[in-house]
Amino acid sequence: MKLRFLPPILCFLIAIFSFSCSTDSDSDTKEPEIPVVKDQYNYIALRNDGTLFSIGDNSGIVTSIGKVPGLEFNTIFNTVTSSPTHTYIYEAWFDPIEGRIFKLNKETYQSEKIILNFPEEFGDNPGIMAMDWDETNQELIGVVRQEFDVPSFGSPIKIVRINPVTFEFTVLQNINLNTQGYKEVYSSQLIGQKLYLSASKDNKVDHTDLLEIDLNEKTFKLLPQEDTETGLLNLGYIPGTQKLFGFAPILNSSYMGAVRPYVYNINDEEMEEISTASNISAIQFAHKTFYNSQIDKFIGLIAKEGFSLYSFDPNTNKFSFSSIENPEDLSTMIAIISVEKL
Repeated sequence: MKLRFLPPILCFLIAIFSFSCSTDSDSDTKEPEIPVVKDQYNYIALRNDGTLFSIGDNSGIVTSIGKVPGLEFNTIFNTVTSSPTHTYIYEAWFDPIEGRIFKLNKETYQSEKIILNFPEEFGDNPGIMAMDWDETNQELIGVVRQEFDVPSFGSPIKIVRINPVTFEFTVLQNINLNTQGYKEVYSSQLIGQKLYLSASKDNKVDHTDLLEIDLNEKTFKLLPQEDTETGLLNLGYIPGTQKLFGFAPILNSSYMGAVRPYVYNINDEEMEEISTASNISAIQFAHKTFYNSQIDKFIGLIAKEGFSLYSFDPNTNKFSFSSIENPEDLSTMIAIISVEKL
């Protein structure tokens, strides 16, 4: 039997055809495209040592963007407050004893450190426990305790006005929280000329009262919080309303630092529990909750299966969460203080 061989040219054409078909088949099999997550806003977070981070609202990516020069470690987060142009940050310093306000430009992130001269009536070791920007009078409102590092029932806790240029103090003499038994202030919000405080008589965050102080009338009022056995913390203000937003610690929870969100209606003195967020824990309790007026939502850091960035829409009572992709540089001593639109 004779073997027949294909002509060389025909073998060459068959090989070329086979290679072409194989290549076309490979090119039709494409790798699935990974969707690109785009951020609309970067939220600026301040760590207690003055380090600044940006956090993408959708991606959750954390980027270090600088540091507030001279701010070392003892940021009092409930003093962090903003005017339209600047953020003000108070740091307590004990060696030597002095109070410092850092005035941070919100556009350039350039800052100025001011050493405060407290009025003599506050003694040798005063400190600011809370601070809010008063847009009406273009000044800062502060809560000052005489013995800042050692709370006691004998040390005055008074309200002051602070000039943001000269940083001189004006003391509201008729208001002293200490005479009402209060030793600590954890959170604050100024609405018009009424200052709302989360304050404690025993230095415990799970036993706080909600106070209303009328700065014009120099009056003091304890607001009821009948729907929670603890008290509102991390206060935020819903613009255009008479409502506060905040979190109340949950007692005897299996989650460390577990909290429930509430909206407090000041007019009728009633609380509404927001049931759309569950199994969440506070990162820390002593700060204000940031409000992004560009999208009308509260923004903050929360613990939910790790670090998460949450947003809360007070118009719909809906929460959403974005996981923080690289939380290694964050800590429990951190808070959102500003926002940048991309």
